[in-house]
Amino acid sequence: MNKDSVIKVLGILLIIAVSNWYVDSQKLKDTQNRVRTEQTARSKVNTHVEDLNAENEDLTDQNKELKDSQTHIKDGQQIKNDKFTLQYEDDGDGDYTLTVYPNKKNERMIAQQGDGAQGLEIVNVPKTDKRTTTAN
Repeated sequence: MNKDSVIKVLGILLIIAVSNWYVDSQKLKDTQNRVRTEQTARSKVNTHVEDLNAENEDLTDQNKELKDSQTHIKDGQQIKNDKFTLQYEDDGDGDYTLTVYPNKKNERMIAQQGDGAQGLEIVNVPKTDKRTTTAN
């Protein structure tokens, strides 16, 4: 082969090598961009999952507090409806006081506990009613 042919072949091989290098570098850049995009998406998903977990924990705590507030009367707390008010007091020494009083000024409450009863029966009566509270 003569010198010119060798140079032409080497030139063509150089052009092919540079073209292959360029194509490979573009593929590498595309792959890097795709990986970066996927990492960003994963990071956002992980952050969102962490936020949801934290929100779930907060809601669980709030739900427990709400259940406790609905089922556990605290010292000094009042429960009121349109007919009566119930007030709970506990000084922490083991005994407590429940006070029930009517919301209407012309009524009063009387209570009784029969033999073997597990609780008090509380009835509202007009203020003029002469019955008294009884305990057996």
